[in-house]
Amino acid sequence: MNHSSASAAVRPPFKRLSLFYALYFALLGCIAPFWGLYLEQRGFSASEIGTLMAVFGLVRILAPNVWAWVGRHHLSPLPMIRLAGFFTLLCFSAMPWVDSFYGMALVMLTYGFFWAAMLPQYEALTLQAVASRMEWYGRIRVWGSIGFIAAVVVLGALLEKWSMDWLPRVMWLLMLVIWLNAWTLPAAIGRSIAQAVSGGVMRCLAQRPVWLFLLMTLLLQVSFGPYYTFFSIYLEQHGYGRIPVGLLWALGVLAEVLFFWQFHRVMLRLSWRHWFSLALLLTAVRWWVIGAQVESLSWIVLVQLFHAFSFAAMHAVSMRYLQHYFPGPLLASGQAVYSSLGFGLGGAIGAWLSGLAWQSMGGSVVFYAAGLIALLAAMMAWLALPKRLTTA
Repeated sequence: MNHSSASAAVRPPFKRLSLFYALYFALLGCIAPFWGLYLEQRGFSASEIGTLMAVFGLVRILAPNVWAWVGRHHLSPLPMIRLAGFFTLLCFSAMPWVDSFYGMALVMLTYGFFWAAMLPQYEALTLQAVASRMEWYGRIRVWGSIGFIAAVVVLGALLEKWSMDWLPRVMWLLMLVIWLNAWTLPAAIGRSIAQAVSGGVMRCLAQRPVWLFLLMTLLLQVSFGPYYTFFSIYLEQHGYGRIPVGLLWALGVLAEVLFFWQFHRVMLRLSWRHWFSLALLLTAVRWWVIGAQVESLSWIVLVQLFHAFSFAAMHAVSMRYLQHYFPGPLLASGQAVYSSLGFGLGGAIGAWLSGLAWQSMGGSVVFYAAGLIALLAAMMAWLALPKRLTTA
């Protein structure tokens, strides 16, 4: 009874943390499936779209590390989250007046810098709040997937009937609510987060398993480049409407939700290394099938279900590796490095390379190449990751 009471006393604010994930990934649900289409409607070429998305990814290298450094001077990440939310909204507000490539790049660079800073801070805050109760983390994080699904389904229907000009308006509204929600979180939630010492982080990064883990994360995100940048355009080029495009994106994330929900039942059946290798191998198969069978709805539906492994399994296992390799006070900085190298550098390289190759080589070849990159990462995971990951 006492244990239950103590547990209840330290329960994190589920609703408010969950609302952030729902809103943040709803915003991602505006960007990932539809931003490329929006840029295409605005008259940008494939290489320009790839470059713009790469610029957007590049700030995800700098922003988490800058904000992690700033965080060492605060007791709580909440002031930074609130500041980042405000400047995300402010910078994006310039979007209606942008009509050139460089103007678009500047707006995406500035609002992306602040937007990218929020998630690692929230992730560290949430992981600290749930402590060792990773099932609590899953209950909170799953709302991000639900928010993404809601956004892509609703926007798919909305943009089928209305102009793509509505997209930035919806995004602005979501940014406003994200910022307002940050003010509802209790200031005490993050005060127990100890501050990382840079020397400790560097010692972690010097370990061979750690930088190999980060390299595989980077390769995975490089392979995601054509998917996040051109998948919706690729589908539209092969006759899919915006409602089916939105539903296909939603299907992938629904598979992710179900996997998060049930992962605790199956996670001990394989080692962490096996989960990592299997997820990367199925990701490679997914990209090859998209490249070869884009006109077959049944095949595309099938491999969209692989998102349960490409994202959900990879994310769950990666969080476990981060907790192991960056223990205690190093976790926030570990989150920043993971986010900046994977989603930042990896995503930027993937978007830029796919933009360069899309017009000259064609979409199918680009997805075949993405599959080879994911296969390389799977082979590295199988050969290089430790067979056992002991609890730290």
